[in-house]
Amino acid sequence: MSSDSQRASVETHIQRLTDVLGAAISSRAVETVQLATSGLVGRLAAETVTAPIPLPGFDNSQMDGFAVRIHDITPDDAGRATLPLVGAVAAGSDHAELPPGAAMAVMTGAPIPEGADLVIPVEKTTAGSFDHMELPEEPEAAPEAPHHRKHRFFGYKAPLLLSTELYQTEPAESPLEAGTSVEFLGLTPADLEPGRFIRRAGSDIAVGDTLLEPGMVLTPARLGVLAACGFTEVPLLSRTKALVLSTGDEVRTPGSDLRPGQLYDANSSLIAATLETFGCVAETARVGTDDPSWFMENLEALVALHHPHVIVTAGGISKGAYEVVRQALGGRGVEFGSVAQQPGGPQGWGLIHVESPGREDPPVAVIALPGNPVSCAVSLETLVRPALASMGPVCPPQRRVSVKLTEQLSSPAGLRQFRRVRFTGEDEVETVGGPSSHLLGHLAQADALLEILEEDTDLPSGTVREAILLTERRAHG
Repeated sequence: MSSDSQRASVETHIQRLTDVLGAAISSRAVETVQLATSGLVGRLAAETVTAPIPLPGFDNSQMDGFAVRIHDITPDDAGRATLPLVGAVAAGSDHAELPPGAAMAVMTGAPIPEGADLVIPVEKTTAGSFDHMELPEEPEAAPEAPHHRKHRFFGYKAPLLLSTELYQTEPAESPLEAGTSVEFLGLTPADLEPGRFIRRAGSDIAVGDTLLEPGMVLTPARLGVLAACGFTEVPLLSRTKALVLSTGDEVRTPGSDLRPGQLYDANSSLIAATLETFGCVAETARVGTDDPSWFMENLEALVALHHPHVIVTAGGISKGAYEVVRQALGGRGVEFGSVAQQPGGPQGWGLIHVESPGREDPPVAVIALPGNPVSCAVSLETLVRPALASMGPVCPPQRRVSVKLTEQLSSPAGLRQFRRVRFTGEDEVETVGGPSSHLLGHLAQADALLEILEEDTDLPSGTVREAILLTERRAHG
């Protein structure tokens, strides 16, 4: 067991937590989750996922315009050329073929007709826009028969060919009658480069390309790629599950009646909410006893029920007569000691093994925090967050900024002190309350934790130091 007479540095304790969390979290299970499930952003991929189809899945048009063959276009000196217009293809249309010596209207995302090797934008025509063309109404459905299909133009889904010999139904009336031509204007050599404005099949993602690798963080874009490739589910590592324990005879659930000497439990809500911002799933439970045997019995039952990766407790770790967490877990794989920081000096850490019938459960990490809410909150930000963040990208790291003091401060030598501050300007800060660890109301008003290093005993006004952001608030003006 560590000696309380020797205070560990902040960095040393972060490494302790990293070690115990790593031993517990490395055993996370793989779960297959539906892609439509909310809350997937930030989760970690468990397996390698490769593309089963190319993206795009077919050659398609990058522009609203006209599909042509390069050798069919011979512009004059003014860049003008004319081709007969034989039909139109909309996004989602079926396969179409471009006859030699002709043009076919194509909308953005529409399949490129077979035979075409470039697209000329509609802006390069005398019409200038498809808005200037009178689009036909949706034709009435033909009687149901295998050989019948609807003719569709632009917004419709089968390519419209102006030659009606290909169909056994009459086409809808259209301003594009057989013999209609499209006149191109201002064509340059760049406009006639092979493949211009054609998005080739597989140009974004080829079959077999890696979409996810183990440990890769899911982002909205990666979820979109998976959906575009037809996936409906994704293999993920289970999220780190934390069990937050409220302890002590004097601590009561909010809403219950208080007797003299009792107080409401603030730590459970504070810890659980903070751990969720670290990427964990947090559940809370109460073990309302100062009896070590009863505490241990309840703890084992809760572990068997919830199967957490980590247990986080608040309080019961000092040297008093009724320090139930210390008395119950000391000697069972959990150590207790002091960290050279204020607030948040007393700390506990370790691994416990709880046997479950019919299961081989991995060890469970234990993080024992001080009972004072401010000490608890500061410890989460200065010790627990860095440990979790060092293990992977799920937990966001600390957000540190340089700030300027607007008052003189002093701090004990040999302690790293974290003072609650709020912004009074873009970079200027003032303290909120004193260094005492019970001032929870002042913590709620703070924008950041000012870090005062061990050697900083006197800091005059105007001193620049680092602070850890707690909120997005910044004063301006």
